[in-house]
Amino acid sequence: MSTKRSAATPIPFDQLSRAVSTPIARRFYKVSSDVWQQGYEQPFVQELGKGTLSNERFTFYMLQDYLYLNDYAKVHALAMTKSDDDRIIERMVQVQQAIVGEREQVHKTYIERYGITREQIAGARQSAFARAYTSNMLAIAYAKPLVDVLVAVLPCAWVYADYGTRLAQDFSETLPNNPYQDWVEMYASDDFWQSAVWLLDIIEDETRDLSAKRLKELDSIFRIGVEHEYMFWDSAYRMQRSWKPEWDTPDRH
Repeated sequence: MSTKRSAATPIPFDQLSRAVSTPIARRFYKVSSDVWQQGYEQPFVQELGKGTLSNERFTFYMLQDYLYLNDYAKVHALAMTKSDDDRIIERMVQVQQAIVGEREQVHKTYIERYGITREQIAGARQSAFARAYTSNMLAIAYAKPLVDVLVAVLPCAWVYADYGTRLAQDFSETLPNNPYQDWVEMYASDDFWQSAVWLLDIIEDETRDLSAKRLKELDSIFRIGVEHEYMFWDSAYRMQRSWKPEWDTPDRH
């Protein structure tokens, strides 16, 4: 297992398990590396790797992820309307198909394995933290140019690919006995990583002639996305739906 690093000491870009050595990739990682590393070291992610995460916490996460994918699909649909580039349009269609596949296949597997009921899915509501994440992406998708939308969805693809790969490496000896092995291996796969590679390549093309001011705006969008990824897992670990725990009542929607 790898040595635990301080959250104040992010790993160098070149030591990331999943990285594309392009100027925009290095730039985005630099502005978010502290949150990125803290995200990997937080209890939810580490307990996933160890296989010790409670079933209740994983269930909370899966229900939130199921709801997240609904909005994630809408963001990609809106992105498609902002482009005349066949590459981007075709890719957005592929993403839509992949999201449907993930919801219907992967989530079905976990529903059967972990006893998540259809009633739980039907009654699930977004946590305040998940809602902040998807609302931010949707606002960008409705109001901002295409490149902003692509940057907004990049953290989900890139962070998951990096974390999945690092967990597979750090806990390789115990992974075969890990109840979350399928989850780790799915996000550690090269197929999943290619979704981040594609985004980074397109964003690199789209940002070559942008001003310093616009690049700083994209820096902010990316970092906020990484922060939202952190809070998505953190709130799942605490199983907290509302901004304050005492507001989290079953009948509140």
